[in-house]
Amino acid sequence: MNEMDLIVAGHAGQGLQVISRTLAWMLVRAGYYVFLSQDVMSRIRGGHNFARLRVGTEPVYADGDAAQVLVALDPALVERHIPHLAPDAVVVTDAAGTLPEGVNAVRLPFADLAREPVMVNAVAVGASLALVGLDPAGLGEIFSGQFRGKGEEVVRRNVAAAEAGFRAVVEGGKGCCPPKLAGGVPGERVLISGAEALALGAIAAGVRVVTGYPMSPATPIVEYCFRHAQEAGLIVEQTEDEVSAANLAIGAAFAGARSMVCTAGGGFCLMNEALSLAGMTETPLVLCVGMRPGPATGMATRTEQADLLFSIYAGHGEFPRAVLTPADAEQAFHAAQDAFRIAEKYQTPVIILFDQFMADALWTVERSRLRSGVASPSTLVPDSAAIKPYSYRRYEVTESGVSPMVLPGTAQQLVYADSDEHTEEGHIAESAAIRLLMVNKRNAKLAGIRRELAVPKVEAEVKAEAEVKARVKVEVKVEAEGEEKAETLVFCFGSSRGVVSEALKRLRAKGLNAAMVHLNHIWPFPVDAVAGLVGKEKRALTVEQNYSGQLAQLLLQECGVRAAGTVRRFDGRQFTVAEVEAGLEEMMR
Repeated sequence: MNEMDLIVAGHAGQGLQVISRTLAWMLVRAGYYVFLSQDVMSRIRGGHNFARLRVGTEPVYADGDAAQVLVALDPALVERHIPHLAPDAVVVTDAAGTLPEGVNAVRLPFADLAREPVMVNAVAVGASLALVGLDPAGLGEIFSGQFRGKGEEVVRRNVAAAEAGFRAVVEGGKGCCPPKLAGGVPGERVLISGAEALALGAIAAGVRVVTGYPMSPATPIVEYCFRHAQEAGLIVEQTEDEVSAANLAIGAAFAGARSMVCTAGGGFCLMNEALSLAGMTETPLVLCVGMRPGPATGMATRTEQADLLFSIYAGHGEFPRAVLTPADAEQAFHAAQDAFRIAEKYQTPVIILFDQFMADALWTVERSRLRSGVASPSTLVPDSAAIKPYSYRRYEVTESGVSPMVLPGTAQQLVYADSDEHTEEGHIAESAAIRLLMVNKRNAKLAGIRRELAVPKVEAEVKAEAEVKARVKVEVKVEAEGEEKAETLVFCFGSSRGVVSEALKRLRAKGLNAAMVHLNHIWPFPVDAVAGLVGKEKRALTVEQNYSGQLAQLLLQECGVRAAGTVRRFDGRQFTVAEVEAGLEEMMR
């Protein structure tokens, strides 16, 4: 078989991440593509958590429909997952406890095989490797990374426990194992989460200051930067609150450092005044804003796409900003670099808006796709010798709206900046004429940003073996995937790209022709590009994870395109391919 799905289920504190990530790394090293998503409750111990691994010989970007293998550390959890299993699925679980009738199970004495309760997850790793047909050789290296700092003895005992689980399945589970995967093709690939890719992209872009206050799903970005701060030359600061995080980043950017602040929707609420400050002072600032269900605390570990319009209009007053909405780890890596380039070039805030599912999922990416990021040279400091001494105007009016940016402390120049309305020199002003001049100047940048982002690409259906190559073209900001003569265009943003793309391939096999338009640079909205794609003949549908259909609202507002229907989900869980397929099929027939 060319594809297999696995579910790993248990309680918080049982080491599910060790199981799922170890399996994922072993499979990637064996030449497979892996997509790993997590369903985690907001608690430290107990509850019901699970991870889904989709493994294939070709790239995969979404959860599968049904799993062939369920690894349940607690037999009581098996019944919950029966609806998610294929008819011939195999369940690996503890020998103690009862199971629903008819379950094809491999019962293992986890505690006896582990010898230590903390090693039960390692036993599950070995058992899982046996079911997918992989040899446990190489586990030591992966466990060394997982248990870094705990010593060689801990690694050795975990490897021994995994080997015991492997032998138990090989010797006692014959006749109940699923078909083995077809051979993988080894390559230079990495397994990386969306959050890690955002952090790595920022480092590649030359970020120097990273700030934040812990709030999922943005915390892993700060954690990654902190772990690599010394080698990357970063200052990483966890502040006392979100307001301080935003203002610290603005201050660092004002002083010339490439700066990034990381938060989620609730924290972004507190940063709105600081966002406006960056807009008024024309300070380059990158904000990573993670979406999770709200309002208020909402659901801290779940996903949603309900902050789209909020991000576009956040902050009092009118000022330019860009909003980027990457779909996966590869796009996230490049979005971070785009964000710093745009923020600095146009001296304006740039928001990377991502959903929890994209951030916490692990994606298989060709290593070469993550090597193209080279920090662009700074555009902030012009040749100060070309400016007459003591004549610098921080907010000099230009055709593009972008003024020369000299850093404070530059010899023979004075830099004035103020959150009040100001003159070209930076002095406070209340003149109506000055107000008009400065509002027009700031918003003139939108035209340049729009030209930079709105580059459409129309292509025929991407074949699986060519998909990675096609997706590397990061200059593409509007992707249209499918037959060019499709009568229906399905619009989406963020992590919905994977499920929509796969759902449309299934619908095309049924004779329903539609194309996908994924917006990964969504503001300024690419009006001309989208209007050109829709034209007068095509019908527009949207797929989005919010209650009100915010992308559909944006299409109508910006392009006059009224969506004929929307497929929406807002229960905190990610779309499945099957439900998107069913929703679109109902509207297309």
